[in-house]
Amino acid sequence: MMIEFDPRAYESLLAEVAESIKAADERFRGTHAGLPVDVIVTDFETHGPKVDLSEATLQEYAEAVSTGAPFKWVLS
Repeated sequence: MMIEFDPRAYESLLAEVAESIKAADERFRGTHAGLPVDVIVTDFETHGPKVDLSEATLQEYAEAVSTGAPFKWVLS
């Protein structure tokens, strides 16, 4: 099987994904900023950005949301 790869289309796709995550993060922070970390962790699956995070990364994200700190998203 051969798959053709268009670098411009890939970059465009990544930009769309990044924008979607940013918008979801802003909505989630708008409703969860300042809440306890355990509440944020629990609500992340149903209300947070639709990404898979390791347990440790989710904990870091929840702490950032709770305290209003920035969080660096890394797509891999």
